[in-house]
Amino acid sequence: MRMKSALIVLGICCSVFGQAPKVQVWEKVVSPGLTYRMEVDTDTPLIVHALRFSIGAPGLKAIPELAGHTINEEGTVKGRLTPAQMVSQESAIAGINGDYFSFTQGAPIGLTVREGELLDTPARARAVFAWGPHQSTVGFCSTTASITPDGGSPIKVDSINQPCGPNDIAVYSPAEGIASTSVSNVTAVVSLNNPTWSPSATLTGTLDSVSSDSKEMKVPDGKALVVATGEKSQSISGLKVGQSVSIQIRSSGIDWDKYENVIGGGPILVKEGKVAVDAEAEGFPASFYAKRHPRTAIGRTSDGDIWLVAVDGRQEISVGATLEELAKIMRRLGCNDAVNLDGGGSTCLHLLGVTVNRPSDGVERPVSDGVLVFGPKPVASKGDLKLVVPSRIGLATQTDAHLTLDGNPVPNSDVIWGAQGAAWIDQGGTLHPLELGRIKLKASAYGKLLVAESTVVEKVRGRSPAPTRR
Repeated sequence: MRMKSALIVLGICCSVFGQAPKVQVWEKVVSPGLTYRMEVDTDTPLIVHALRFSIGAPGLKAIPELAGHTINEEGTVKGRLTPAQMVSQESAIAGINGDYFSFTQGAPIGLTVREGELLDTPARARAVFAWGPHQSTVGFCSTTASITPDGGSPIKVDSINQPCGPNDIAVYSPAEGIASTSVSNVTAVVSLNNPTWSPSATLTGTLDSVSSDSKEMKVPDGKALVVATGEKSQSISGLKVGQSVSIQIRSSGIDWDKYENVIGGGPILVKEGKVAVDAEAEGFPASFYAKRHPRTAIGRTSDGDIWLVAVDGRQEISVGATLEELAKIMRRLGCNDAVNLDGGGSTCLHLLGVTVNRPSDGVERPVSDGVLVFGPKPVASKGDLKLVVPSRIGLATQTDAHLTLDGNPVPNSDVIWGAQGAAWIDQGGTLHPLELGRIKLKASAYGKLLVAESTVVEKVRGRSPAPTRR
């Protein structure tokens, strides 16, 4: 992998009266069709990280993915993993956090479709971003479902792979992993003849069993679980073992012949080339959209490329963005349509083994799902690759880190940088101390990930300390 980097200094107008701030921009080609961009505005201050993905680029694809493969997975915290763990688990080259999610059961709140497979129906109507092999779109999608016993009338289903409320009927597919509820319930197990869960489908099968008060049950492949609570339990308790049933799912708002991937979020940020934040209409409070926070967004350009964007916030070096400001960032990147995703402590962009942004919690937050990018991985260099950084850095001193290959300097255009702890690093390789303490520095280049630690001290006295080599 050889990445080409361009350092651009440009002005972005924030006020019609004030002078525009100077913004440093680095762009590095990760792979043909995939470019990483970092923007640093020291006046606001604001740091933006973004990946531009070209649909149809040879060997590249992007898909929504559940942490742990299912919504409620054994060995995870309510089905959640950090974006870095998800990228590693799936052998992807990059990933960003996705939809809002249930902290108690790990389910994404919005609609999720992965390569044509319906993973869950939305808990509430909010904007989605959809894409397929050739194009992408932004909009709203509604889903209805029912279960019909042989010779009986359709029974309305409230949700698929969402937490079952106190008077609900929920259907669970194997994508749920483990269906659990603490509410008194009746649970029916159905063996399916055609277990293909798509956004619009009719699944047929035979009732295996009907039981009461199942607290936790794994959903096996080829099966469906129907869980009913409250008064609605009566409509399921009357079903008979061996009875034929069908499950009907109908989703509208998306052309399923064109789009096979959907990630939920909301609200809409940009529509048809104009800033169009509809936060109130989608049920978001002013405290959410009018204040600056870390933000994550996804958008599409006029030529069909997709931008995955992470804005750092709640930090001295980056205050974050309101939704209006985020929409303007997406427009500036060329997006004609864009949707906000989960933000705050969830905001995270991971690339080639490096978390390039700085999560506001100080560490990555485990999330329910994300958007992963798959593509050709660089072949590991056979040479002696070293990361060189001083072991101690003065608090008031900016210091450059660099890589060498067989003793020769590595072009910065070939390096993806990331730093956590007491300093941050720009994509020019310059470390910026923030406070006294330890720094964990990562650099990815030529198919290798290098890690080094340094310490920010009050002042480095005397001779310069020996550099750390890893």
